[in-house]
Amino acid sequence: MLQKVSHLAIHLPKRTLVASIKGIEKAKYALIRKNWTQQALADDVQVASWATISKFFNGVPISYGIFTEICTMLELDWQDIAISSNPNITKAETQEPPLTALAGLWHQLQLLGSPTEKMGLVLVKEETLAWRWQTTNIYEKSVSIGSHIRFEINLESSGYLLLIQKDTSEELWCFCPSCFAPQSHLTTGKTSLPQEDSVMKSFYIEGNPGQEQILAIITKDMPNLNWLPQGSDNPLQLEETRIRELLAYLSTTKDSEIYYTEYLVKS
Repeated sequence: MLQKVSHLAIHLPKRTLVASIKGIEKAKYALIRKNWTQQALADDVQVASWATISKFFNGVPISYGIFTEICTMLELDWQDIAISSNPNITKAETQEPPLTALAGLWHQLQLLGSPTEKMGLVLVKEETLAWRWQTTNIYEKSVSIGSHIRFEINLESSGYLLLIQKDTSEELWCFCPSCFAPQSHLTTGKTSLPQEDSVMKSFYIEGNPGQEQILAIITKDMPNLNWLPQGSDNPLQLEETRIRELLAYLSTTKDSEIYYTEYLVKS
């Protein structure tokens, strides 16, 4: 009898859970509220290994126990976050509102990259004689509407920078190259946007509260995309066709680096 029980236990499917797209967004908001990073969740909180944390935030199935523990640490109800990858879970439990086509393409872009703490927002203050911004290496996780900010990125290798923002309205914008970043070929080290030769000294935060994301693509050669803005153009809004062309380009390009970061816009 004991042998049969053991035999059955070996063959029982291990229950795993996977975070839904909306669940991942909620978890990222929770990180921002706690002023944590995904790396800190692994290294400091030690809820799971970095590899497992990365799977959680990239929609890859992980064990039920670790999944629920991550949600507990983030003060989230795991049932609001998960789609079960277990075939025994009913269809009603796994249903999720479909992504828009543009949101799906953006998600594909993110899957090609990695989250990073080497780029982010810096608050700017207007003073009597000049603009001043902080020099800390810790970037803002949330900013208020009405703030002035600059965006910094630390490049480990030189190349052409393509910088895309997803705003709180789910619209995608190319900020580099543009009039805010006339020079798209950058050397190693820290780069700030707006660049020094831009007429603007900072970005003004406006719009609606919510989460914004910024994705940076660094390529060895100038991207072969005929829609790329010129250095004197305003930021270009990117529709589905342009994102599809970008994904096709990246699928055939070697030596590209892709990173993303996010922050919360508060009222």
